[in-house]
Amino acid sequence: MRSSTSAQDSTQRANAARQARATSQQRIRVQKGEAAGTLDLRADSLAAAERARADSVSRAQQYTRDSLITADRARMDSMAAVARLRADSVARAEAFRRDSVTRADSITAAAEAWRKEQERYRLGNNGWYVGIGGGLSVPTNDFKHLGYNSGLNVHVPIGWHRPNSALGLRMDLSYNRFSGRTFTNDAPVGSAVTLQNPNPQVLSATMNVTLATPLSLLRNVRLYGVAGAGLYHFRSFGGNSALGAFLGNDVLENNEASNKSTRNKLGAQGGAGLDWTVGTSSIYLESRVVNVFADRDDNVAFRDFFGDRSGSLRWVPIVLGVKIR
Repeated sequence: MRSSTSAQDSTQRANAARQARATSQQRIRVQKGEAAGTLDLRADSLAAAERARADSVSRAQQYTRDSLITADRARMDSMAAVARLRADSVARAEAFRRDSVTRADSITAAAEAWRKEQERYRLGNNGWYVGIGGGLSVPTNDFKHLGYNSGLNVHVPIGWHRPNSALGLRMDLSYNRFSGRTFTNDAPVGSAVTLQNPNPQVLSATMNVTLATPLSLLRNVRLYGVAGAGLYHFRSFGGNSALGAFLGNDVLENNEASNKSTRNKLGAQGGAGLDWTVGTSSIYLESRVVNVFADRDDNVAFRDFFGDRSGSLRWVPIVLGVKIR
């Protein structure tokens, strides 16, 4: 009986304890002192850890934001650099294209200007020229004393001489016509003899070298020299004239067989001139000394009649003309 009562009491106490733990209104007594300090320390540690975690998270977020900003800035800078490089390349290509077009246009314009300039020249501006001139031929020394006065000169130069070259070549074709007058011998041969001198003509063809000064004396004006030799053909001088005798006819014997109506002689010439360029042509003023070798058989009868004479005929042509290039 007693055992069963004890068991019931134990069961009741256990139920009462369970009920006491189950209720939310039952208070648990907390002792002050060490237990309270321990709880505060744990709370501070948890708060500090939470703050540290929050700071770490904040720093991580800020670093992430900074990294994104830096990466975006680098990306933008790279894109800007690529855009500038592309723009520079396009600009250089466009400038090169414009320069190429300009150079091509300049070359085309220069070629066209050169072509038009060449068309102005009749002989292609390659150094060749041809001219025509006229003037006066003045006999000198024995030619004058034989009874001949000044006459007409026609001059045709055909040559090659580049503007920037000092040396050139020229062939001269000339026509001279002198005015004859009577000749009376003054040598003591018994009685005076008078010879009638017709107006002689001289055709000549000579090859010459021209030498131009390197600098112009005035604007487009150059000084040049000319010298050469060639063949001189005498005609219309009269078989019994003083000139005929000087060239080899025997005018005292009046020998028809030996007297000739024409004579060919060799001669040389030299002189100087001024060349004034006007457009594609030039005006020239020139004078030369012509020396023709008579090449006659000098005998006593000739010296007695004509006196002491030289072996050359000389005259000086003075020519004004134009050259076409």
